[in-house]
Amino acid sequence: MRLPLATLALFGVACGKGETFRPLKVGDPAPPYAAVTVSGDTLSLLEMRGNAVLLNTWATWCSPCSAEMPGFQQLFAMFGDSGLRVIGVSIDQTGAEAKIHDFVLRHALRFTIVQDPEQRIARSFGTIGVPETFLLDRNGTIVERWTGQIDPMSAAVIAKVRQALRRAA
Repeated sequence: MRLPLATLALFGVACGKGETFRPLKVGDPAPPYAAVTVSGDTLSLLEMRGNAVLLNTWATWCSPCSAEMPGFQQLFAMFGDSGLRVIGVSIDQTGAEAKIHDFVLRHALRFTIVQDPEQRIARSFGTIGVPETFLLDRNGTIVERWTGQIDPMSAAVIAKVRQALRRAA
């Protein structure tokens, strides 16, 4: 989903605390984002330093998000043992836990799923919709940002993942 520039400007004003909306870009350090996993544990990007992280925002009602999931699972299966952490950030509303659980089962997802009904990910990373995906290197630096649906198993995405894994922590 793309928003008009005027809407984005209003969003920046509405954030409060004098914050301005600025989407994070390649080369920026990842913010200290944390969320609760579907199993109830807290996951923190700061604690994941030393691993490459693929962070994908999604929702159960988002068809392009659903289409990406098998590829993210394949990517995790290919590179999980090499230090790639795949994190799916559900922005579904509070009370959607059963829908999220069914979504995870339907797609046979084995990577980490967190719930963010307050959409703190949007404020932290400057996202503008779902799906949106960030690739962080082992130092927590954003090496790629994809807005909209991607093919996680494409040669370009796999090359970026390998690049992120090669960067020393």
